Amino acid sequence: MSKTDLVRLLLRRPIKLSRVEKFLLEMKLLTRIYQELAEIFKSRYEDYQQLIKPNFNQEKNMDEMSFMREIINDIVLSEEYSLAGIFTHTRIPEEVLYDLATGINTNPTFHAARKLFELHILVKRDLYDGIMRKIILDYLPENPDNEE
Repeated sequence: MSKTDLVRLLLRRPIKLSRVEKFLLEMKLLTRIYQELAEIFKSRYEDYQQLIKPNFNQEKNMDEMSFMREIINDIVLSEEYSLAGIFTHTRIPEEVLYDLATGINTNPTFHAARKLFELHILVKRDLYDGIMRKIILDYLPENPDNEE
């Protein structure tokens, strides 16, 4: 897989920024997307906990849930890629991917995490479109006609 312009992939259009500006924007977007996805995954996890233990009201954070495991699981549940397909597409070593998928490794390298994010973006385009709309709305002025 060739190096992807993640900013372009997320924004769906080319953007003229310096390499440093693109990197900083990418970090800001990834941080915000992480927060949004964490809320989605946390909600799913809490719903699952309610099903198996209705009287058990324990707070869980994303570290306990293993964020990258949730990303991999979401890709597999889409039925577009199996674990073997993820390996083939991302070229993440099988043992590393397996450790991430099972939650043994909860701290992937940036390179592996980026490849998984890129694949997740391709598989869950509508989800990311919604997240990007939410992010963009946060940066728009509340009343654009009254800007100074």
